[in-house]
Amino acid sequence: MRRRQLNEFVRDRLQGHQRNLLLTVLFFCFQHSPVWFMPILVARMVDLIGVEGDGRLTWLLVYAGIALTLVGQNVPSTVLRAKYQSKMMRAIGRDLRISLCRQLQRLSLVASDVGSVGRLQAKAIRDVELIENAPPAIMITFVVFAIQVVVAVAAILVREPRALLFFVLLVPVSVLLMRHFSRRLAATAHAYRRSVEGMGSRLTDMMTMIPVTRAHALEEEELETVSESISRVFEEARRLDIVNAFFGASAWVVMNLMQVIFMAGSVYAAFRGAITVGDVLMFNGFFVALTGNLNAVVATLPQIAQSRESVDSIIEILNAPDLEENLGKRWLDDIRGEIEFRDVTFTYPKTEIPAIRDFSLSVAPGTAVALVGGSGSGKSTVLSLLMGFVRPNAGSIHLDGHDYRDFDLRALRRFVGVVTQETVFFAGSIADNVNFGRREVDEQRVIEALKLANAWEFVSDLPQGIHTRIGDGGVKLSGGQRQRLAIARALIRNPRILILDEATSALDMESQALVQGALDRVMKDRTTFIVSHRLATVRHANAIAILDAGRIVAVGTHDELMRGDNFYSRAVRSDKETWE
Repeated sequence: MRRRQLNEFVRDRLQGHQRNLLLTVLFFCFQHSPVWFMPILVARMVDLIGVEGDGRLTWLLVYAGIALTLVGQNVPSTVLRAKYQSKMMRAIGRDLRISLCRQLQRLSLVASDVGSVGRLQAKAIRDVELIENAPPAIMITFVVFAIQVVVAVAAILVREPRALLFFVLLVPVSVLLMRHFSRRLAATAHAYRRSVEGMGSRLTDMMTMIPVTRAHALEEEELETVSESISRVFEEARRLDIVNAFFGASAWVVMNLMQVIFMAGSVYAAFRGAITVGDVLMFNGFFVALTGNLNAVVATLPQIAQSRESVDSIIEILNAPDLEENLGKRWLDDIRGEIEFRDVTFTYPKTEIPAIRDFSLSVAPGTAVALVGGSGSGKSTVLSLLMGFVRPNAGSIHLDGHDYRDFDLRALRRFVGVVTQETVFFAGSIADNVNFGRREVDEQRVIEALKLANAWEFVSDLPQGIHTRIGDGGVKLSGGQRQRLAIARALIRNPRILILDEATSALDMESQALVQGALDRVMKDRTTFIVSHRLATVRHANAIAILDAGRIVAVGTHDELMRGDNFYSRAVRSDKETWE
């Protein structure tokens, strides 16, 4: 299975690059031809010493001319080989990164188990870089060795077939060495890669949590945790270096011992007159080249192990099963916004208890429904199902009377505006962030969205207005300001469906009043789903659904629910500060 996946991966990556691959190999052969043929030319020139007559000068010039030509062409052939190799491998790296990003956009946001941001960054950067750089080096090493064997065997067969015995001995020796170390190298490389991914993930968490860490004076504790992860990488890297060094040194010693024996044997053969002095030089030149190449082949095993780990890491993403399939499905040009959940059940992977079970709810176009309930009651799962981030295990969701499964969900999301509790911004301007996803900035639309979200008042006072840069994550703004920008970003799309997941939770009472007034306006004629712990946000919803253990236990308006004894009425009465 693993070998088949590897073969498919290589075949897919090389698709469209066959010409560059062929030219790379061709110029590579020219580049390394001196290594293969110089021992033959040197041997023949040395043997001319014992030849009588004027013809030997002619042959000397011929051999020298061929040698000079072989050496001289190395520069242009090396440059051309590098040109086509780089064109091929950099294109493969580019396409692979794009494929990874495209796949990540298709993965289920909740149900997938591909790893943290740090792990994904390691895959997209470090693993792809290894795949870009390692295969050419490995290919060069193996091709050099293979062609060197062919040339050496042919030359020795002509001069002294019995000398092939020593060359044949190299094969089982090298195979035994490789088999002895390959598994250990693979295991060590795997442990090292996993530790690097873990460190990347931990560093990402640390940088994200710096404000919280400082606020609670936990710098030393956090540093200790990060240091453990960094130290783990150090230990795995040190172990990998030691295994690589021991393997390389063992291979070098074995090969050089065989070289000494072969040298002594060929000199003895020359004593007996079986071969010439030139043959001695040629045989030993071949043997030195072959042992050097074989050492190089052996030395690539750690690199092969690491490359294989990187390929497996990439395949983990490319072959991830939990994908959102949209191709060939119905595209939406407009929607009314009628949503209906029909007996929906959903269970998260690696859990047994459903987060939502037998969930049914109908929401008419242009109306608002609030979801309330305790922690773990299923509110966020309902929103994830609504957005199509996860899919029901049973039951169905319908939009305007049609099953979600028939739609291209990307088209649906064009009509959806989302504001969550966790605001996410990049280090651009206010206009760039509010206008996110749109290629051209319509300043007037940005300003209108800011006014609707009651954010224009503070934005207009900034030195550069909507072109003010807000820093990474919007660090230059207060929590309330960031939340209002998030609302403006949702409103600029003029959505038919509005999702408010604790959208006003980060606002103070004054900002809450400003934003609530804006939300009351924009919710009109839009299908709205609200999750909030603030009474002002939910009390005017057309319906308030109380969830408990993934089921709806009561539905009604604010006044209807307040007349009974339920989670909502008890929460409002017991926590006036939150619900007023």
